[in-house]
Amino acid sequence: MLEFLKAYSRPSLPLPMAVALAIGAIWLWRRGASRAPRVYVALVASCYALAAMPLGASLLAWPLVRTASRIESRQDAGGADTIVLLGGGVATATVGGRTAGVPTASSLLRALEAARVFNVIGARLLIASGGTPRPDRQAMSESAVLRRIVVEAGVPPGDVIEESRSTTTAGQAAFVRELIGGRNVRRIVVVTSPTHMRRALELFRSEQLDAVGSMAPLRSDGSPAPPLLLPNVESLALSDDATYEYAALAYYWTRGRLRGR
Repeated sequence: MLEFLKAYSRPSLPLPMAVALAIGAIWLWRRGASRAPRVYVALVASCYALAAMPLGASLLAWPLVRTASRIESRQDAGGADTIVLLGGGVATATVGGRTAGVPTASSLLRALEAARVFNVIGARLLIASGGTPRPDRQAMSESAVLRRIVVEAGVPPGDVIEESRSTTTAGQAAFVRELIGGRNVRRIVVVTSPTHMRRALELFRSEQLDAVGSMAPLRSDGSPAPPLLLPNVESLALSDDATYEYAALAYYWTRGRLRGR
């Protein structure tokens, strides 16, 4: 059930949209003269419209991202010498026995941010973390795709290692801890998306890892931000991520993995 919810519960996916619309349609059909179904349909439409606007997405994500920051110097990293890059999804395919993969926009931005921080602080190691959360649909690990991107971005291949067993953020924290055991790692920089940063850092610190964060940007350098009230795919994706993070924080908190705030 948990895997089903993770895969299909994001508000912008077809299933939640179809369910929300079906409820409204059935309610209107059965109680068309009532005010309640009309209010429901108006609320659903308004919520989706607001979530797709930069203004609405920013308001929804603000509690998650308000403490996130980017590392701009060695001093910001506080002596960290290892980068941990957390995957944000990949698209893979196998045709004629040949398999290839490409990162999602989130994973691409995370990977480029990790390469940037690697050079800024003069790191000695970069860990690309991410397994195959959906082996029925994913033909290769996230870590393999991430490794290729950071190497293309200038990180020496010999300084990149993969963590390819994890399927959750908690798993990434646990497997990274195992991976760096005995490597004399002093401190790590966790690189992930802004909305994911709070949960990621808390889970890594719960594994007794000294971790600081550097959030990936929301868009490519030089790309203009969309108007505040213009619905767009980028804002809907941000609202999606924020909604998912609130649910994930609640899940981990009920299991004692996170501190209540």
